[in-house]
Amino acid sequence: MDVKRLQILRELADRGSVGATADALNVTASAVSQQLKVLQEETGVLLVEKSGRGVKLTEAGLAMAAAAADVAAAMERVQATVDSYRSGWQQQIRAAFFPSSAEMFLPGLLYRLRGLEGVHFAVSLEDPSVAGFVPLTADYDFVVAHSLQGADVFEQRGITVVELLDEPLDVGMPADHPLAAKDALEAEDVVDYPWIGVPRGFPFEQVLAQIEARTGRLARRILRFPDLRVMEAMVAAGHGLAMLPRYTSLKAQGRGFTMRPIRDVRAHRSIVALVRSDLAERTTIRTVLGLLREEARLVASQQSAVGQAEP
Repeated sequence: MDVKRLQILRELADRGSVGATADALNVTASAVSQQLKVLQEETGVLLVEKSGRGVKLTEAGLAMAAAAADVAAAMERVQATVDSYRSGWQQQIRAAFFPSSAEMFLPGLLYRLRGLEGVHFAVSLEDPSVAGFVPLTADYDFVVAHSLQGADVFEQRGITVVELLDEPLDVGMPADHPLAAKDALEAEDVVDYPWIGVPRGFPFEQVLAQIEARTGRLARRILRFPDLRVMEAMVAAGHGLAMLPRYTSLKAQGRGFTMRPIRDVRAHRSIVALVRSDLAERTTIRTVLGLLREEARLVASQQSAVGQAEP
């Protein structure tokens, strides 16, 4: 059944005459009559009957005209969907966050995403080594990654790197630790204490490696954990020092630990979003990444304010 013929039937129902229908559709009256005749033959139902000098719709014709209105609305939705995809809009977005970035960004980001009607945002947690983040872009629309070597470590052909946040790493210690009396630390201050480390290949391991290189002594890693909250609990319980991300851990210092910056080694991580360059051109992806950047700026400003308020 031809959609254009249904449109003619609908117009006839709305306008009441073949002439008015022809004018609305910018065709001749004979063309309207011909198409209505063909539609009747297709359906095998009488749709139009004579009424004085004109015609009127039969009961079946009125019912078909109402159905034609539904078809027209559905076609408009189809066209709108096609137009949105042509402009790079998509309704399903899959993203991967490493755990502490999810804690930092997701609560606020999900509020921001409420303004994108019809977009379904699916999140997974991934925490690979630095080299493992870029391959994840094959499975996700974008991936939030971190590195102590700067954002440049992720640069490669076909990947767009969106810088989100530069987060300092501080030395975590029990609140009553002797080092808590210092405003800032150096490698010599901390190398001989026991450490709560991370699995080999995880970014924070590089800070301890720098401390060892600067002092010429090996740090003693008594435990290794991939989970930030477990590390904080071990530090608070007095089992050792740990490198902790400032913005992520700052609000948790009331749980029995405190943090101090270390001055003579590189101790900050670059947090970025990685996306395949073709996907980065899609309107939805650009929009969501823009909202993520806004959230990252808000997190940095809020956490800086918390840090300044600490005694």
